[in-house]
Amino acid sequence: MLTGIRIIESLAMVDLVEDWSRVRSPGRARRRRHKHRQNIRIIAVPKTQAVSIDGGRTLIMHPVMAAARRAATKTL
Repeated sequence: MLTGIRIIESLAMVDLVEDWSRVRSPGRARRRRHKHRQNIRIIAVPKTQAVSIDGGRTLIMHPVMAAARRAATKTL
């Protein structure tokens, strides 16, 4: 029996990264960040990797990455 890969979409598949684009002086902000609040935002970015379970037959990934994977397989 041949079956395809099952994709489970999860909004929890994100990485938290710091956005330093609003910081005027990164060196000064790095030194002062423990004592004074700086303009550093924490943003969620979709993970680029998937988690495989069931021996690789099921993939858990962010919906954005799942859409990109489906688009890539349609062009083949």
